[in-house]
Amino acid sequence: MFDKKLNSVDIIEVRKREEQINAYKLVVNALIIQKGIYLNQILPKYGCDMNKPYEIDLKKGIIKNVETKK
Repeated sequence: MFDKKLNSVDIIEVRKREEQINAYKLVVNALIIQKGIYLNQILPKYGCDMNKPYEIDLKKGIIKNVETKK
């Protein structure tokens, strides 16, 4: 069995980095939600049915209807 113990300085540093990672995850999740809300606001402008899923190619600016598999 391999059991080692971190010293207190290393534990504090790892905890700080873990806190930073969690903070960035919250920011990323908030941005994803904002993007979804924005897309829901502009898709009707392009004649898209909000009950259907779409895939948007951001490089080409193309909105594609996603086929749902049964």
